[in-house]
Amino acid sequence: MLITTSSDLPGEMQGIYDRNIIQNAGPILIYDRFGQSRPAPANMGTRVNFKRFGKLPVNTTPLVEGVTPTGKKLSAYTMYATLQQFGDFITLSDWVQLTGLDSNLLSIGKEMLSEQMAETSDILTRNHLLTGTYVRYAGGSVTTRATVASAITDSDVDSIVRTLENNRAKKISEMKLPGVKVNSVPIRPSYIAVTHPDNRKNVESLTGFNPVETYSSQDPLSKAAGELIEIGECKGIRFLATTNCKIWPAGGAVIGTTGLKSSDATNIDVYGTLVFGRNAYGIIPLQKGTVKNIVKALGSAGTEDPLDQRATSGWKMAKTHKILVEEFMIRWEHGVTDL
Repeated sequence: MLITTSSDLPGEMQGIYDRNIIQNAGPILIYDRFGQSRPAPANMGTRVNFKRFGKLPVNTTPLVEGVTPTGKKLSAYTMYATLQQFGDFITLSDWVQLTGLDSNLLSIGKEMLSEQMAETSDILTRNHLLTGTYVRYAGGSVTTRATVASAITDSDVDSIVRTLENNRAKKISEMKLPGVKVNSVPIRPSYIAVTHPDNRKNVESLTGFNPVETYSSQDPLSKAAGELIEIGECKGIRFLATTNCKIWPAGGAVIGTTGLKSSDATNIDVYGTLVFGRNAYGIIPLQKGTVKNIVKALGSAGTEDPLDQRATSGWKMAKTHKILVEEFMIRWEHGVTDL
């Protein structure tokens, strides 16, 4: 068991300091936001199944008078996902609570635990989405992550939009008409791209890019916890930024003279931007008892804590996630310009 004691606290916690604690920069959560939510009923097991029906082919054969046509059968595909439980906690000693300059460390810990839980959920969803089978390597001239040697390009955007449209992936955001706002621009119905803030310069360099400031109005895609997370739109893709975006450090080609970012100064860092349409994936929380904050006061452990020395605060959640339509999502692997 790991216990936070007085010696674990940073210096400013043990001396005189400004009691207005600087709020930790919480993660900007995106991946869980766009999944189709399907809460699972309690006491119904851990496996959740999804059914996807195949498209009916067009029928161009004219009807014959008085003759019943053969008709068609629905074809169904079944997919399964398994609910899992996750959790963590912190332990504080009684001495910390008696001598620490913050009178309610358990409350502070609760806020930090909630951020940890939310980021855990987002990363779990991201990791699953990265297993999708559709991928575009930047520049279009390479076929593996290890040979990626380019930042995002205009041709990447054109190719991704064409692929999603040909796969009949529905747009997530609707048409935004120009408004009374000065220099506002119309924004076409769009897919969503979740990328890294490191990619901002390259996104803004795309031909036809419209920064979010030029939108006629802001909407829920644009902000999270008061932070502006949308970069802008280009050719039917709206780009959102999060530091939770996957990076494969030094996962690409030799850096050479590419001018791309590299964590080891030898090979290019590869970024995994996800582009998707509506209903590409599902988020499945357990309907009952999905998320809990659990606080155990000093001495609540009985004989396990005979001197009332330990208190804990923790969280639990139950969820799973599932790619519902592979064709509605593309993993875009690329480098970013070094600055």
